[in-house]
Amino acid sequence: MNYLAHFYLSFDQEPLIVGNLLGDFARGRLNHPRNARYNEAIKEGILLHRQIDSFTDTHPIGQECRQSLPASFGKYRGIIMDMYFDYFLAKHFADYHAQPLKEFTEHIYAVLLKNRSTLPEESLSLVDSMRKYDWLYNYQFREGMSRSFNGMSQRFSFLKGIEKASEELFLHESVYEAYFRAFFPDLISCCKDFLNPE
Repeated sequence: MNYLAHFYLSFDQEPLIVGNLLGDFARGRLNHPRNARYNEAIKEGILLHRQIDSFTDTHPIGQECRQSLPASFGKYRGIIMDMYFDYFLAKHFADYHAQPLKEFTEHIYAVLLKNRSTLPEESLSLVDSMRKYDWLYNYQFREGMSRSFNGMSQRFSFLKGIEKASEELFLHESVYEAYFRAFFPDLISCCKDFLNPE
């Protein structure tokens, strides 16, 4: 899943919000000295991030959705699916959260700013860009998605061609939305079970 979903699945808990971001930056074992800067609550968020990614990668609906994307997208079909699902979560945020999307995203940015000293240096440019261009809120708009895919294509040479993913999304939006609607409740349940095991 992409950033908005990871933050949503932190269930408004500040350490989990931070940890869910850090899931893309904290490498290896969490008890390794390089991860000593993170407290146990943040580490739980990192583990939650990993659980979300693992569940999404192995879920039959996630696998079917990825396979339904054009073969020309190759190895980055998973990235595209994650972006599509953030688009649908943002677009239908009121169906999943009592707080309006704008208030939710402003809260997320405030949490990240508050915890800036905890974040690794390599994450700061991403966080700054996320806040400056309001990625999380703008995922709900076609223009926002097109801008995101174009930016990814320009920043990362291995993602050349991914800018065409916005066109694919809007050609077959109802198909991908059905995948999201079927999958996301299972992911929510998985995360709640992970955080509150019996």
